[in-house]
Amino acid sequence: MRRAFLASLLLAAGVPARAQNALHEFRPELIMTSPRAWGVGVQLLIEQHLATETFAVNERIQGLGLVSPGPIGTRLALEVRQVSQPTMTEHRYIPTVFSTIPLSGGFEIRNRTRVEIRDIDRQWSRRWQDRTAVGRDVDILGQPVFTYGQVDFSYDSHYSTLNRIDKSVGVRVPLVPGTSIDTFFTRQDDTRRTTRVLYATGALLRVAL
Repeated sequence: MRRAFLASLLLAAGVPARAQNALHEFRPELIMTSPRAWGVGVQLLIEQHLATETFAVNERIQGLGLVSPGPIGTRLALEVRQVSQPTMTEHRYIPTVFSTIPLSGGFEIRNRTRVEIRDIDRQWSRRWQDRTAVGRDVDILGQPVFTYGQVDFSYDSHYSTLNRIDKSVGVRVPLVPGTSIDTFFTRQDDTRRTTRVLYATGALLRVAL
């Protein structure tokens, strides 16, 4: 188990340390889900975006939500998040639909569609996001690991444009029953940001109580 966990961390080693004209972040995340009652669970999210060189906090996210089964094999979630940055605080209200489609060869497509209703100092806007991931389980050092690649598209009503695209690769390693960790590497292109390109590595710990 320890070897598989260390293998998952190798993903972070591929970050370009000094790519020109790009931002760099490390993103630790925690998603904790309560025991479910009638299929509904309470979900806690804590996430930080840290500058890679100084570990200064660029963004801190705290969220609380409900998750439940949905129709036709989907899953539904409704979250409230507070996003704190050095110069502002934002609140987001996020309905989300998750779906999974099995493919041949052990592959599967996982989709996440959501709308972020954003409140920044009482200036309201909406961001539509769609994430599509393709992955499969593989054996790494004797441990079954889910490997995946995914693309996120974001359309922001504030700019009336499809302004952000995230491309990611990652691995998800089971630790103990109900607990897993994702390590991932992301390139984000945002046409509305002064520095358009951002590279992020991260570790997402998922805990189902």
